[in-house]
Amino acid sequence: MYKKIIISLICCPVLFFHLSAYAEGEKIEHFQLDEMTVTIQKREEVLQETFAAITAFSAQKIENANIQNIEDISLLTPGFTYITLLGGRVGNPVIRGANTIIGESNVGFFIDGVYQESRELMNALLSEDIERIEIARGPQSALYGRNTFAGAINYISKRPTNESSGKLKLTLGNYGRKKANLSHSGVIMKDTLFYRGSVAHSSFDGLYDNELTGSKLDDKQSNVYSLSLLALPSDNLEVDFKIAMENTNDGDEAFQFVGNNAGFSSNQLAPPLPFIFNDYQFHDGELPSLTNKFAVTPGYHERDNFTSSLRADLDLEQVTLTLITGYNDLSLKSRYDSDYEARRIGTSSEKVEQDEFSQEFRLTSFDQPIRWMTGIYFYHLNKDRITRDEFVSEAVLGPLATALSPNILSKSNASTQNWAVFGSIGFDVTNKLGLTLSSRYAYERKEVDVVDTNLITLSTGRFKDDAIFNNFTPKVVLDYPLTNSAMIYGSIAKAVKSGGFNTSTFGGRVPSADERTFDEEKSMNYEVGIKTSWLNNRITANLAVFLIKWDDQIVRALGVNQALLNANIGESSSKGFELELAAKPAKNWGLTAGLSYTDARYDKYTFDALSIIGLDPVLDGNSMQYVSEWTANASVQYVKPRITTRFDWKSRIDVFYQSEQSASFIDDSPMLPDRTIVNVNTGMESKKYSLTLWVKNLFDNDDPSSASLLPNPAEAAGYLPTKLGYQQFQTLTKAPVERTFGLTASMKF
Repeated sequence: MYKKIIISLICCPVLFFHLSAYAEGEKIEHFQLDEMTVTIQKREEVLQETFAAITAFSAQKIENANIQNIEDISLLTPGFTYITLLGGRVGNPVIRGANTIIGESNVGFFIDGVYQESRELMNALLSEDIERIEIARGPQSALYGRNTFAGAINYISKRPTNESSGKLKLTLGNYGRKKANLSHSGVIMKDTLFYRGSVAHSSFDGLYDNELTGSKLDDKQSNVYSLSLLALPSDNLEVDFKIAMENTNDGDEAFQFVGNNAGFSSNQLAPPLPFIFNDYQFHDGELPSLTNKFAVTPGYHERDNFTSSLRADLDLEQVTLTLITGYNDLSLKSRYDSDYEARRIGTSSEKVEQDEFSQEFRLTSFDQPIRWMTGIYFYHLNKDRITRDEFVSEAVLGPLATALSPNILSKSNASTQNWAVFGSIGFDVTNKLGLTLSSRYAYERKEVDVVDTNLITLSTGRFKDDAIFNNFTPKVVLDYPLTNSAMIYGSIAKAVKSGGFNTSTFGGRVPSADERTFDEEKSMNYEVGIKTSWLNNRITANLAVFLIKWDDQIVRALGVNQALLNANIGESSSKGFELELAAKPAKNWGLTAGLSYTDARYDKYTFDALSIIGLDPVLDGNSMQYVSEWTANASVQYVKPRITTRFDWKSRIDVFYQSEQSASFIDDSPMLPDRTIVNVNTGMESKKYSLTLWVKNLFDNDDPSSASLLPNPAEAAGYLPTKLGYQQFQTLTKAPVERTFGLTASMKF
């Protein structure tokens, strides 16, 4: 494995210098890198001139790299990892080590600047309609507000064009992969009204067999329909309206519980729970690769998602007035085997109805010595959720018979209202030194109404409350041009994520009154970066060094009534660097590379619940979950022109590396192994047609990429008298994504 990494990282610079020498005497325009414009900071800026660490993917790069999901994007972005948790039902993006321990995501997701509560859309809407994807590392709280604690991901849609054009793209692959996308753009009223519409279908039979039924386990199917209208009613007004509808029907994910092998404990929990923890309590070392013995009661995951946005830009001499309205509606139904084995022990289901509305007004200056922006923002979220846990024992339960109810129901209604004012101002302090100040003041009100079941008494209880959170998140940036092609910047930013409520009665213990609400968590973020271009923009090299101090961190805690709850008792820090390189060493050649180092650890965190099962509760110095200390990526692309009268030949290889990750609070155990992934694609293309053969995971790496610690219902069912000891948590581990390959053809018309 390490040989592959070393060879790949050595070959890139060797090839670069060889081709640089070969390229002497060629025309300079053959070597200059394409200039990319980004809008992640709410104004159009050249990527190399932004005072922040941003990775951007154009539509062409998405196609060249055959990016199929958000994990592909994370592998190409230094300092960014993406993990699926809870049996694949929750996506967890992690930037700069700021893993989401509890609550809403630390990374904000936006489509055309409109916040999206659902993280599942990051895969569903990754289609031909995407013009660009921007990943901003570091907090974006000042401009974007809530849930951009560690960074932001913004999808920018393709706009309608004033000329009739269309594209048909078809993909066939192994394991029954089928994808089809049809899009068309054209004119409704000449010079005034344009449209773009698309239809996309994707299906996948699944990698693994369900040995209980004989059918495929992880099958997927999705349909997406979108329409956008662009109106130009006057010379100074643009109105852009977009709607998209997504329907997804997925089967069960390929997960298994991995039993523990270390940390033997003889502790006994106090009444009323009768558990005797005389068994292993954690898994030591790397988690195994799971490729068979999947046997689960069939479930489903059905999602209907409607997204819409309206944007209007009115130019008023030296300022632009921007209005952005967003409305999203999500309906989700899922059912899954919560013990992940053939015996019928635990089954869980969930139903979610969610809608969100946002409104932003913004004034932005342009062509002025003092660059400024100001705006107001409103956001409303309403979420109804019903969960049902059903337990049917096929074992003698003994003392646990009363603890395993055949039907445990929880109903909740949660709402969030967020009002904010924000702004930024940038100006030159001296002839070279620039200063940018930005800030946001937000007022957030959360309400919750929950009916839950006590697992011990089986009685139901109701909790209803509201809380208000106010925060101010400033950011200061200094920038200084070292030369005409090199710039250095430094920033200090405060990030805040709102608190919430403890509503669970996990283990039958109810939080006390003063434990029902947890407060905001905060961080101070320090960054120094340098952006450079070399040899007349043939090479760009960008470096960012960061330090994050995270206080009042929301983590798991044990309450006064022994209830497992969320509390602001954690302190952490993360430090490291990110390096990105891009080059055109010779005509028709392109190289990109990235490297990141992240050291993210708990500075102060004591989780008293661990002492109950005989483990050390003091976690000071332990690594943060789901953070790779090292990530690296390298890509080489070559286009051989005119292999026929019409067609060019394009080939590309991508190599990704992630070092091991901890899947728990306990340092070094259990661990997701380090992994190296190699993707290749090659094919022919002309101005109208293309045909590409691609392979994902060329060397068939079989290391697991996701795992989480959860109680296993099957462990409880077999507790007494068949099994004396009890393992409180086991590691739910995802099967690897095996090698896939396919053929993609497209036609423009």
